[in-house]
Amino acid sequence: MHDSFYPPKLLFIVFVLFMSIFTLKQSSLAIVITDSIITPNDDFFKVSIERQPFEIDPDIYRLKVFGDVLNPLNLSLAEIKSFPVTSQIVRLSCINFKFGYFGLTGVANWTGVKLSEILNLAQINLNLAYDIVFRTPDTSKDGYSTSLQVEEAFWDDVILAYEMNEVTLPADHGFPLRLVCPRFYGYKWIKWIDSINVTRHDYLGFWEKWGYNDSPYVDPSPRIYYTNLTPSSSLSSAPPVNWLDLGIISAVITLGVLSLIILWKRIQKIIK
Repeated sequence: MHDSFYPPKLLFIVFVLFMSIFTLKQSSLAIVITDSIITPNDDFFKVSIERQPFEIDPDIYRLKVFGDVLNPLNLSLAEIKSFPVTSQIVRLSCINFKFGYFGLTGVANWTGVKLSEILNLAQINLNLAYDIVFRTPDTSKDGYSTSLQVEEAFWDDVILAYEMNEVTLPADHGFPLRLVCPRFYGYKWIKWIDSINVTRHDYLGFWEKWGYNDSPYVDPSPRIYYTNLTPSSSLSSAPPVNWLDLGIISAVITLGVLSLIILWKRIQKIIK
């Protein structure tokens, strides 16, 4: 009787095999993320509700800043580039990346001006302002928009980018200006910014009206998020290896292999 293949044993083996496959999938994700810091522009994922990128003439482009401000702005691209330049290498992840769509993430070197520099020049009313609203050029009543709360807009790592990986921001990535907000998922990284409106109320943008989180913090796991890197950073700048994770991965994979061996021997006995 001791050689009988009881159902509980089979269920245990199936469970271990399942965990082995799941763990391998997770570990491969970690390898993909940590082995490639910069994603080339041509390989960088693109998600947009617009069928085609806006064709914006840089010579006539103006960024309008209005609302609860003492000094409304109408800035040309040249004027925006006259502000102190800032660059940061950070990861952009679509919200769907969180749910297993591994291609919807990438790392780039974003260059532009801190959003706080623009807002300080506009002299927003900090006592009354609540949200900073960003819009693309108005082509329809359903044009894309999103917002940041005032305190979020003044985070030091939030920038209006006009370069991506040391070249002019490509049209399909938001030329002439794209919001870079490393702490949030991609639907806050609005492209083709046409205007900034300082409001006194809570504003819900395109996806937020559908129930998306208004402050969508990225999973802080080092496997999918980098921050505080510089253009000279290398793989040595990546977070340290989590040896506990690797130990668990190794143990589960070992159990999976042993389960396969046991299962094969049991099948051979049944066949005989």
